[in-house]
Amino acid sequence: MAEDAAQLALHHPQLPAKIDEIDETERLQSNAPNYSGALKGIMTRAKLRITGPHSSSYVLGEPMYLYDGPLHVATLDPVPVNREGTEVHIEHFSPSPTVTQQKLEISKLALVEMVYFIAENFTSVQAISLSLSRQVEGYGDGMRLAGARSSFLQSLGASHIVIAPKPNAEHMGHFIVSGLWEYNPANLEALVSVLQHERETYYGRPAAAEDARRPGLGAWVRRFIPGAAPRAGNGSDTRENEG
Repeated sequence: MAEDAAQLALHHPQLPAKIDEIDETERLQSNAPNYSGALKGIMTRAKLRITGPHSSSYVLGEPMYLYDGPLHVATLDPVPVNREGTEVHIEHFSPSPTVTQQKLEISKLALVEMVYFIAENFTSVQAISLSLSRQVEGYGDGMRLAGARSSFLQSLGASHIVIAPKPNAEHMGHFIVSGLWEYNPANLEALVSVLQHERETYYGRPAAAEDARRPGLGAWVRRFIPGAAPRAGNGSDTRENEG
């Protein structure tokens, strides 16, 4: 689906139509990481902490503040929620100016942490729409970045992937990549797999080396087994993004 969307988008008059760019997008998508077996091991406890303003417990619809320990690494503001409270939109993500290293790694981890945090803690939310368009320094041309983002969203379980020129962009080759992550067992397992991978990549230690004193992602996912507990709640988070 994402490949079809990318192909259609490439026929837009504002986009370059060179065959090598199409081939490059397909190559990036076909080489997306193969995440597997995430639920078989112990999930790493190292993770970004998500709060509301002034380190308060997060309430759906408020800006999200992400911390790596005491360090503020990023903000998501605003966080639109539809009237029924069933769909959340993630788009306006801004890394903190104090973060000078690993911006790309932090951005990837933060995106997955935010999706997982919402899915785990808010029972009413059944879908999360995502739009990615922030420029990344040193990544190369915009089509390469868009292709990589499309592949990453697919790996989370997102569908309805669309690549299109960003409205009112300052220059040619600036694209917005959008998709929809829907709450279901298959997408949840894909999300958990990517989250484990990104946590291990960012924090640089394997999941098996972590302390297993707290219930991990596997325990949470097992709620799909008959008799398993439902999601945490429908209001403010009281567990500070427990994994």
